[in-house]
Amino acid sequence: MPEANRDAESNSRRQAGSLAVSVVWGYAFAGVLLAFLFLILIPNADGPSPWDPEAFRKGLLEMFANFRILDDLADLRIVKVADVGDGLIIADLHLLGVSNRKFGWAPFYLAVGGLFSALLLRALRLRLLASHFGIPASTRGQLAGFFFGRGVNLFFPFGAGELATVETLVEGGAAPGAAASAVFHNRVFEIQAINTFLLLGFVYLGWEGGAGALFWSIALVAAVVSLTRPLGAPVPPSFGFGPLRNVWTAFNGRGLLEATLAILRTPRFAFGVWLLSCAAMGLEIVGYWCMKQAFSSPLDDYVLMKNLPFLHFAIVIPIAALTRIIPYTFASLGVYELSSTLMFRVFGQGYLTGATVSLLDSLLLNSVTLILFVISLFASRCPSVLETWRKFFEQSVARDHLAAAEGSEP
Repeated sequence: MPEANRDAESNSRRQAGSLAVSVVWGYAFAGVLLAFLFLILIPNADGPSPWDPEAFRKGLLEMFANFRILDDLADLRIVKVADVGDGLIIADLHLLGVSNRKFGWAPFYLAVGGLFSALLLRALRLRLLASHFGIPASTRGQLAGFFFGRGVNLFFPFGAGELATVETLVEGGAAPGAAASAVFHNRVFEIQAINTFLLLGFVYLGWEGGAGALFWSIALVAAVVSLTRPLGAPVPPSFGFGPLRNVWTAFNGRGLLEATLAILRTPRFAFGVWLLSCAAMGLEIVGYWCMKQAFSSPLDDYVLMKNLPFLHFAIVIPIAALTRIIPYTFASLGVYELSSTLMFRVFGQGYLTGATVSLLDSLLLNSVTLILFVISLFASRCPSVLETWRKFFEQSVARDHLAAAEGSEP
């Protein structure tokens, strides 16, 4: 008996250690991706080398100018203008002029409104799915559960927010199985909406215009999934090979297929929820486009990605959103920015402008999500964030051990 206790304690310590490593990796991975984004992609293409300090400073200052904060940095004596002042880095008058251009408040308000509306529609989608699976009606609690889960994902990697949403629904009176089904189907319809936009976009571009973009989008998603592994993911099945197998496993391809077939048994309901999902995705794309326009100055002939058609923009955002479905890092930080920057490059945009727009998109989404998360804490009774994180760990370890045991069976 004491020996069994020692074994249990040893297993517990080993699990805690592996989980700690997973958590550290989730945060470190975000830092690595952001460092790669700044050190490799930010420098201007005309620099002698992406590692050249002068090219890096020039690219970084241009991004600060695009963000309209170069003047503030000059006031704080972090940068100096035309070799005047006490700043550490010299900014030329052209970049100062970019930073001084008029900010587009009207498109900014549209961007914020678009993101608020997109998130609200996704919360309403969960409400409809909860009703479909027989979860007791509490609109405020179910909407708060969605925003609470989105907020948890801002701080923790690997998608613990979905468990947070399930726990909130359970506290509101839902059966655990029904709550998990509603949350999982919410992801299913999100992926369906993303794929709808991608399919329409690639069909519109045609073979000549869309083949290259389609190839790089598949390669990008496969690379992102293969670089890391979500906590608690089972042993990869025999389906497919290499990166494609990793994608199938990470997105739970079998579960997605089964859930889609099951929901199609009620075609009218499925069609309505699919339309709602497409509307949410469309509002998010429009919101990001408006955010880009807000930090441009059309009257001064300074527009970020001036030569990028809206259709190409509407393809990049869903591809980047697909890499964010499984948040390997907290707030998907680094994964989304790098993915969208590389896809913007596929459509002929510079790395600097791509990184600028990608960071603006993330700043907008995460800020709106944080506001709604705080509101959800006051609007309804939500479970403890730390307790939810602990349960997420325990469930992930249990799935790991079960998958390992099944994989070792002859």
